[in-house]
Amino acid sequence: MKLFMGHALLFVTFSLMATATSNADQYQSNELLHSKGMSSDSVKSIAELEAQLNGLTDAYAKDSTARYLARYYAQQDGTQGLQKAIKYYQASIKGEGLSVYAKQATALELASLLYVSEKYQLFLSAVVAYQEYGGQAKPDLRIQQMLAHYYLQNKKTSITLAKALFNEHKRQTLILDLSDLKQLLFVFYHLNDLLSSIQVQTALIEMDSYNHEHWLRLSQLYLKNKMPKKAADTLLMVVQKGLVQDQADLLLLCELLLESGNPFVAARLLQQFMDQFHVDHTLQNLDNLFRYWYLAQEVKPAILALKQSLLLNQDIGRYLDLAELYYQQQDWPQMHATVIDGCRHPLQNIQVSRANLLLGISELKLGNLERAKQAFLNASLIGGKVKQAQAYLTYLKVKRLNPAKRLKITGPCEP
Repeated sequence: MKLFMGHALLFVTFSLMATATSNADQYQSNELLHSKGMSSDSVKSIAELEAQLNGLTDAYAKDSTARYLARYYAQQDGTQGLQKAIKYYQASIKGEGLSVYAKQATALELASLLYVSEKYQLFLSAVVAYQEYGGQAKPDLRIQQMLAHYYLQNKKTSITLAKALFNEHKRQTLILDLSDLKQLLFVFYHLNDLLSSIQVQTALIEMDSYNHEHWLRLSQLYLKNKMPKKAADTLLMVVQKGLVQDQADLLLLCELLLESGNPFVAARLLQQFMDQFHVDHTLQNLDNLFRYWYLAQEVKPAILALKQSLLLNQDIGRYLDLAELYYQQQDWPQMHATVIDGCRHPLQNIQVSRANLLLGISELKLGNLERAKQAFLNASLIGGKVKQAQAYLTYLKVKRLNPAKRLKITGPCEP
């Protein structure tokens, strides 16, 4: 799931104010024609208008013609058309022929064209011109200013503009919609202002509380800001609302609960998800369930989870972990049986010492003294649990082995 909108989605569609004629390369303006005493039947081509533009002496006619040419070229594809549109827009605004209100509208058109063309520095200059002619920047234009500064790497200015917009929104002196807030979130997040990102994401939830993506994103923001408890609480709330059913999100919630210091809640919730088949009964999920119960010091459910995982994977390490759980419960028969079952599988050298130590303890507790001694001797002959095995041998008053003798490991847990 992607947290934020891409660059292309941030652009606001530019709407031109000019209307098309029946012939794209022809031009007819009654305003211009009347000002020159010409008939409305007279028609000039774009090429003729460009050629005659500099020779026009009437300021209104000259600036209106420049604006028309700008609008015409703004509709054409290619870099040359864009450059000409910008040139004619700028000429129209700088002249003296248009009213201040017409200049406002023209500067705003130019700003929109520059923004969608990603000419952000020129866009900002056009916005300044628009405001100098008395234009008031509406929220969408202010958001574009904020984004333009962001793309120009003016990070401090971009953040300042974003905070001003959001503060006005919180004071209800400015109304921002969902799309506007997403643009603020884009800037705050990518400029690493996580606290502001969290505030904006919370505002998005207040406006659209049944959109599970908003909740998931808020949880991710809390997690990125090293607030796992908040992240877990947020995900738990959205799960309780029934808005999240994706397995990956449910598993993330359990892991977040663990990170926030709640292994018991994590285990209970994962158990519930598995019992209700919201989460697959995979080896990884069963291992996590065992880990959560074990860290919560809930031995009985930890044993059940580990026994389930043994149905999918008979690794000797799982048997030995299970044997240690039975040791904690002082269930000596189950401990002994589990070690014997595990030792029916091939043992690596690194596992031999641990297996024999656990076997020796279970034999000792079951009163099988000689078998216990042999298991402890085995455990002391190979690396891993040598010290613990030697301690038991000392307790049982078994003589120290002659290091010159090469003794063989015998019994059910041979390598």
